Amino acid sequence: MLHRGTQTSPDRPAKLIARLWQGRTQASRAEEYTRYLYDAGVRKIAAVPGNRGVQMLRLVHGDVAEFEVLSYWDSLDAIRRYAGEDYENVRHLPRDPEYMIGKAPVVRHFEVIVNDWPSA
Repeated sequence: MLHRGTQTSPDRPAKLIARLWQGRTQASRAEEYTRYLYDAGVRKIAAVPGNRGVQMLRLVHGDVAEFEVLSYWDSLDAIRRYAGEDYENVRHLPRDPEYMIGKAPVVRHFEVIVNDWPSA
């Protein structure tokens, strides 16, 4: 199991999948959506068996707030337990339609090749 302080390299990649979700809302609603996304999404993701951690990122510029949720998983099967068989599609939160602007949110999956976090 990987944890803080574990180092991997391209020659010895981790058995870890990163799921990246991206969405946008109005900057004026950034704080409100941050709380909603954390309560309705991030906390639930973190509780799913096979989840190894989750990060929520935000960038506010002009009238737009961009969000990314980066979650780490043991396997695609673990992601399926959260997102269902159609895991390649966004799993929308119930109130997302009232917040999301611009292009539809997207989700992508990556193999984690290097995981080099310094020890605390």
